[in-house]
Amino acid sequence: MASVRGEYRKSAQRREEVLDAAFRVFSRVGFTNASVSEIAREVGMSQPGLLHHYESKLAMLLAVFERRDQTAQDILGGRRDIEFLRGLVEISRRNNDKRELIRFYTVIAGEATSPDHPAHTRFKERFELIVKETMQAFEDLRELGKLREGVDPRAAAISCVSMVEGLQLLWLNDLPGIDMAEDMRRHMQGFLTVEL
Repeated sequence: MASVRGEYRKSAQRREEVLDAAFRVFSRVGFTNASVSEIAREVGMSQPGLLHHYESKLAMLLAVFERRDQTAQDILGGRRDIEFLRGLVEISRRNNDKRELIRFYTVIAGEATSPDHPAHTRFKERFELIVKETMQAFEDLRELGKLREGVDPRAAAISCVSMVEGLQLLWLNDLPGIDMAEDMRRHMQGFLTVEL
């Protein structure tokens, strides 16, 4: 008889496999066109077996987002002013070899512009939060005398978030010469009086 701990470990591993499969399917066809049966086939289980681990397609989407957001939080957590901006560059650097993650995010972000999409509110709140946190970093830099004269922290934050989103699209479409981290660093550097 397997131990409870062993069964839990297998179940946790299976949940991760389900998330990996959901991630791949969502990256290929988006949330709207994905089906629970397609995700089940991708992971090699029955649909009822899959629903034992996650009760719905939406639950899988939210779990994939949580996993993605945790990575960003691990990098940005506790950082302020210039260190926060360096953290954003670090996220872009790490994303340079995560093409499927960027494709997943971009596909779902596009779908979520529709107000009736289940991830619409999540994306809206996520964008509001990242703009707010980036604006705070620029405000802190202004207080430290490290922000160029005349730079509006909110406008700079919106510009940076827009830059990341646009760079990801260009990179996914194989525009030559895109280096998301370096392009992002160079863009933010234009707002600062110190080296980023």
